[in-house]
Amino acid sequence: MNVFQKCLRRQMGNQVYRSFYKKCAEKFSKSNLSQLNTNDGHLHDALYECIKKDDFEGLEEKKRDISETLRTAVRITKYFGLVILAYLFGNIILLALNLDYYVTCVSILLMGICFIYKLIEYISNKYCVLDVYLFMLYRSVIDKRTNDIAS
Repeated sequence: MNVFQKCLRRQMGNQVYRSFYKKCAEKFSKSNLSQLNTNDGHLHDALYECIKKDDFEGLEEKKRDISETLRTAVRITKYFGLVILAYLFGNIILLALNLDYYVTCVSILLMGICFIYKLIEYISNKYCVLDVYLFMLYRSVIDKRTNDIAS
């Protein structure tokens, strides 16, 4: 599960998230990606109705959560290069130390498992187009609602 999906499920609830995800999937299957925007009328209005009951403080908390989610997504992408370098460097060091064969194998296996976990995390956050679209749409709706309350 990617960070955008976690954030949306936390803020909307699983059932509401699934229904909006299905609507986004239908919209993606019917149109070209370049034609989509964050001012999609039907989804925008439906999301607006979902958060209409929230007060200003609740919306500000949601905005903070959204900002933290964006920071997390950027951090995952930014540090993946370092993860690759650390994995390669660790393997080279283990092979150069000429440790016992079993110790080397277990160490490389454990590092491989950790690397696969980070790789899956990176890929799931890098290629989650529907979740990012829904996330950005949700963010624009929260910004609009916050501006409506403030004025």
